[in-house]
Amino acid sequence: MKFRTAAIALALTSASALLLAGCSAPAAEPQEDLTLTLAPVADVATFAPQQAGDGHAVQWSQPVYDTLIHQLPDGSFEGMLAREWNYNDDQTVLTLELQTGVTFEDGTAFDAEAVKVNLEATRDGTGALSTQLAAIDDVEVVDDDTVELHLTAPDPSLIRGLSQPSGMIANPAKVGTEELATEPDGTGPYVLDLDRTVRGSEYVFVKKDNYWNTAIELPYSTLIYKPMTDLTARVNALLAGQVDGAYIDTKTMDQVAGSGASVIEYPAAGVVGLFLLDRAGTIQPALADVRVRQAINLAIDRAAMLTQLRAGLGTVTEQIFNPQSAAFDEALNETYPYDVEEARALMAEAGYADGFTIDVPEIAAFPEGTILAQALADIGITINWAKVAPAELLNEMRSGKYPVILMQLQSTDPWQAIQFFVSPTAPWNILGSQDAELTELIDEAQFATGTEQLAVYGEINQWLVDEAWFAPFYFPSNIYATSSTVTVEAQYQQGVPSIYNFSPAE
Repeated sequence: MKFRTAAIALALTSASALLLAGCSAPAAEPQEDLTLTLAPVADVATFAPQQAGDGHAVQWSQPVYDTLIHQLPDGSFEGMLAREWNYNDDQTVLTLELQTGVTFEDGTAFDAEAVKVNLEATRDGTGALSTQLAAIDDVEVVDDDTVELHLTAPDPSLIRGLSQPSGMIANPAKVGTEELATEPDGTGPYVLDLDRTVRGSEYVFVKKDNYWNTAIELPYSTLIYKPMTDLTARVNALLAGQVDGAYIDTKTMDQVAGSGASVIEYPAAGVVGLFLLDRAGTIQPALADVRVRQAINLAIDRAAMLTQLRAGLGTVTEQIFNPQSAAFDEALNETYPYDVEEARALMAEAGYADGFTIDVPEIAAFPEGTILAQALADIGITINWAKVAPAELLNEMRSGKYPVILMQLQSTDPWQAIQFFVSPTAPWNILGSQDAELTELIDEAQFATGTEQLAVYGEINQWLVDEAWFAPFYFPSNIYATSSTVTVEAQYQQGVPSIYNFSPAE
């Protein structure tokens, strides 16, 4: 089964949202003592929303925290802690009308002040998702049940951000404390059972008897998470019936499906490729020449790589915008057909016929490294793989020491991608690359709406491809497997399904 969905209408963010109770079916009563056991790909880094991540990390946060806005499996949005919302005419003030009668574990009321404390702490913190709230200038408490987010400028991806961990609300008394990192305190449907939890091995979440959101179906009374970084361990646990759900890969999907388990394939939200960070040539001068960057793109046989390494499951691309996004342009994928001779000619024309060497941090999890190294060697570029301890990898990649990184980075809607690794202040535009024409287009896109905004996104996409700021390979497919007793629906542009998407098999 494959998950497919249309792009979310951009106009949704400027319209009032429907009430949660008005757009969800009545919840089914949970079956007594029904347990769902999942095998996340990594241990939880923190339970503090201000430091949490997205992608696979979302599965850790969802049991204990509600978001202000809830994203459904098809990518559309409905109310959660914010029962409705609307923008002013120029999209610079977002008003959230909040749920009433919701409390945290110690009885503290969820209210506008709690929203203010959380959003400001996330925005001002060092967490990976802080940029999702960067446009918020002021969080104004209008009354206990109403909050206004005043923006420095329109943020086309803010609604989605509020449906992610950056929109999760913790007990305001715990925000900023060390305690919150290990003992979550939210309004979510489950609580972490500290007595039954063994850090690093098994985490037990127990459903609340009085969870406020009766509109959401929650058939499981207990969730158990057993983090497993090793793929083989996850597959073996699934085949042995020790877990009900796990993220696997294309090489193991046939084995798992043959055992009677269910396997779903769905588009990844992240693009795999080379991020050519040193566009000014401060570390490796050759990369300042657009012809060299274009040569790198021409040297990569993307289709062959996808077939060989990922069973052909995914979408080959030469652009960073997600194929499900309205900004994606299929025609741009004809810009750099695999052509080693043309790549060599461009290298010679740029004065680098003899090639050069670049340092790239090595990531064992990416099978693309060996093929990539040979592809670049064919045009004279030698990769020196830098050995980095896994615990230091993220900091090392963002250190500014490397001209190029091999990475998979999230690309959901166009504005998110721009803010994540294109704009001068983007966290993954590590060396601060900028260009006057590009900056002008980004500013124009931020203040545009509707078809005008889509047109500007198209211009940005064209510029990035022409200037070869990146050498993308593909958006690979995600593969998720569940036991025969469980069914699951994929989540739009998320690495693993949301906890709300699991249900007992009929």
